[in-house]
Amino acid sequence: MDQPHPDQPTRVSRCLLTGAILAVVATAIMAAFTWPAVYAEPRGVPIGLVAPQGASQAVTDALDQARPHEFVVRRYADRDEAVRAIRHRDVYGAVVVGDEAPPELLVASGASTVARQLIEALSAAFGADPSAATDRPQVTDVVPLSPHDEHGAGLSAFFFPLLLGGLKGGIFIAIGIQGTGRRLLTLAVLAGAAGVAVALVGQVVFRILGGAFALNVAASGLTIAAIAATVIGLRNLIGLHGVGVGTVVIMLVGSPISAAMLPVEFLPRPWGTIGQFFPPGASVSLIRSISYFPDAQTFAQWSVLGGWTLAGCLLAVVTAGRPSAHSRSTTPASIKAA
Repeated sequence: MDQPHPDQPTRVSRCLLTGAILAVVATAIMAAFTWPAVYAEPRGVPIGLVAPQGASQAVTDALDQARPHEFVVRRYADRDEAVRAIRHRDVYGAVVVGDEAPPELLVASGASTVARQLIEALSAAFGADPSAATDRPQVTDVVPLSPHDEHGAGLSAFFFPLLLGGLKGGIFIAIGIQGTGRRLLTLAVLAGAAGVAVALVGQVVFRILGGAFALNVAASGLTIAAIAATVIGLRNLIGLHGVGVGTVVIMLVGSPISAAMLPVEFLPRPWGTIGQFFPPGASVSLIRSISYFPDAQTFAQWSVLGGWTLAGCLLAVVTAGRPSAHSRSTTPASIKAA
C-alpha cells in the first residue's frame, strides 16, 4: 500500500470528526464550570449565635423565617467564644444579641465574601423586626481580607493558574520525559521551584497571600505535585490516554467543585463536600486558611494533597515496567498510515 505524502491534506471526514469531538469537549468544559454557579444556593451555612437564654430561640426563629434553610445556628456562650469559632473556621460569622446593646453581626471576609454578604443582609431583617432595636446592627469584620485584595478577587483568581501550572507540568513531564525515575525527579524539581516562585509572586509581589511564607511555599508546591503526579501515574498505567484521563479528573471533575469561587455550602450537595477530597478543593481551603485562619485545622487538606501526590508517585513506580510507561504514541500504525 502506498504511504500518503507528508504534505497531503487531511481527509475531510477526519476534519469533520475532529471538529465535532472538539465541540463536545468545549461544551463539556463550559457545562462543568457553569453548573455549580447556576444551581448554587446557600444551604446549611454555619453561623454562630450569642444571645440570652430567653432571646436565643426568638432570634433562631427570626433567622429561619428571614432565611429559611440557609443557616445552621450554633450557640456560643459569649462574643469571644464566637470570635474564636470564626477564627477556627467553624462558622462563617455570628449574631451577637445583648440585653441592652443593639445586635452585632460578626463576619469574616477572609473566609468568603459571598458568605459575608449573606450574613450582612441579616441587618435588614433585624431592622425590620418591630421587637428589635431601631438601629441597624453593627457589622464587625473579624477576619478582613488583605488591603491589597479588598474584594477577594485576587485570591480567587490565584487558584486557577496554580491548577493549570500543575496540570501543564504533569502533561509535559508525562509526554516529554522518558523514564519513570527521571519523570519523578523532574516532578520534584517542578514542585520545589514552582512552590517558591508562586508563593513569592502571590505573597511578596501581589500581596494577596498572608500567613507564613514557608507554609505558602509548601502548600503551593504540594498542590502542583499532587496534580502533576496524578497525570504521571495515570500515564504510566494506561499510556498516553492516561494524560487525558488525569486532565479530566482534575480539570472537569475536581476544579468546578473546588469551592474557589463559592463556599462549600453554596454548591449542590454533596458535590461541595466531595470537591474537598480533590487537589483543587483541598488547595483552595488550605491556602485560604494559611493566609487568614492560622488557628484553623488544616490536617485534612495537607493529607488530601499529600495522599494524591503519594498515590501518583507510587502508581508511577509500580507500573514503571509496563509497556504503557514507555510508549510514545497510542495511535496504531495502521491509522497513522490511513
